[in-house]
Amino acid sequence: MLSDDMKTSVLLTSAAFLFPPSLPGYDLHEWGTFTTVAGSDGVLLSGVQREEEALPDFVRHHPGFHHVPHAIRAGSKSMPLPVSHVTVKMETPVIYFHSDEGFRAEVKVGFQGGSISQWFPERSGGETVEPGSAAAFPPPSFLDFSKPYHGSIEWEVDVLSPPESRNTVLFKPGDLLQWTRARIPEANVVRAGDGSTEGFLFYRGLGNFEPGLRTTVAADETLSLHNDTGGIIPYLLIYEKMSDGSSRWLQHGDPLLPGNDLRFPESKLRSGKPGFDDELYSELVRHLAGQGLLPSESAAMVQTWWQSYFDTPGLRVFWVLPASRTSAILPLRVEPAPETTIRILVGRSEVIRPRSEQAWLALATSEIPEERRQWASLVGLDRFGLAYAERIKSLQSRPKETAAR
Repeated sequence: MLSDDMKTSVLLTSAAFLFPPSLPGYDLHEWGTFTTVAGSDGVLLSGVQREEEALPDFVRHHPGFHHVPHAIRAGSKSMPLPVSHVTVKMETPVIYFHSDEGFRAEVKVGFQGGSISQWFPERSGGETVEPGSAAAFPPPSFLDFSKPYHGSIEWEVDVLSPPESRNTVLFKPGDLLQWTRARIPEANVVRAGDGSTEGFLFYRGLGNFEPGLRTTVAADETLSLHNDTGGIIPYLLIYEKMSDGSSRWLQHGDPLLPGNDLRFPESKLRSGKPGFDDELYSELVRHLAGQGLLPSESAAMVQTWWQSYFDTPGLRVFWVLPASRTSAILPLRVEPAPETTIRILVGRSEVIRPRSEQAWLALATSEIPEERRQWASLVGLDRFGLAYAERIKSLQSRPKETAAR
C-alpha cells in the first residue's frame, strides 16, 4: 500500500501532467519582402538571385549560397550562384518575440516553392543541400527552381527574458548597417544552441512561384494591377525612380479585393521631394504599422530597405500580401504558440516599362560597339540584369511588328 506521502506525490505528479505549468503569453511579429521582376506583359522573369543588400559574414547558409554576387565582372573570380529559374527573391524576413518572461521555443517555417538558403542564428534543422545532389556546387550543376521545391528551416532557441535581453551584447565585429537596423529595443533576444544570439530570427531564400499580384504596362505606359492572391491586398504603393534622379509615387490605401483590377496612368503619379522624401517615409511607416507591426518594427523595415526600395532607378509596386497568402507560401508553426501573430510580408514587384524594353532592345541589337557595351554592362552589373536579358531575348524572338507594339 502507498503511504500518505506517496499518495500525495502521485496526485501532484498526475495533476502536473494533466495541468502543465502555464506557458508564457507572448506575441510574435514578422516582416519581410518578396522581390520579383516582370516584363510589360506581366510575365515574371528569372535571374533575380543577385543580392542588393549584403549579409554579414556570420550568417549561416547552404554550401555556395553565402554571397550572391551583385555583378559578375569579366575576369572576376566570383562564381555565380548554383541556381536556375529563380523568379522570386525572398529577402530578410525577421521574426521578433515580445514576452514578459523567458521561455524555450521551437520554430518551424516552410517555404512552398523555394529554398531557405541563408539564416541566423544557427538552426536546429531544415532542408539540406548535400554534395552530389542536384544542387551541388560548383556549376554547371544547379538547383533548378522550375521544378517543384519545398524548403524549410527549424530553430530551437531560448527566448531571453527582458532583463536578460537588455544585458546581452548583440554587437558583432561583422555587423553591417542594414543588419543592425532590424534590431529593435522592444524585442526579446533569442539564443540558439551554439550560443549565438540576436534580436530576431532571420532567414532569406530563393524560389519560383507566383506571389499573386499581376502587373502589366500598356503601350501608353498605363500600369495595371490584378489581384490574383485569393485574398484582400490591404495596401499598395507605386513608386518610380527616374534616370535623372527625380521620383514620383502614389499610394493606394483602399483594399484591393480578390480578382479586382486597378489602373494607373503615368499622369496619376505625383512628383516626390528631391533628396530624402520624409513624407514618403512617414506614410509607408504609418501604413505598415497600421497592419499590426509596432512603429519601431515598421520603421526598422523601411530603414533597412530604404536604399534598395527608393534610391535605385525603376518602376516598382509595393503591396502587402494577404495573411492567407503569406501562410500558404511560408507556413509557420511555433511551440508554445503565441497569443498573437502578426506577419507582414511586402511584395516588391519590379515592373519594366515598354519604353525601357524598346530602348534596351535597340542597345542589344545595335551594330554600334559602344551601345553593345552599354547593354553588356547593364546585364552584367545591374542587380536585375539577368532578368532584363531574358525579357529582351523574348522580344528578339518575336516578329518585329509584335515586339514594336
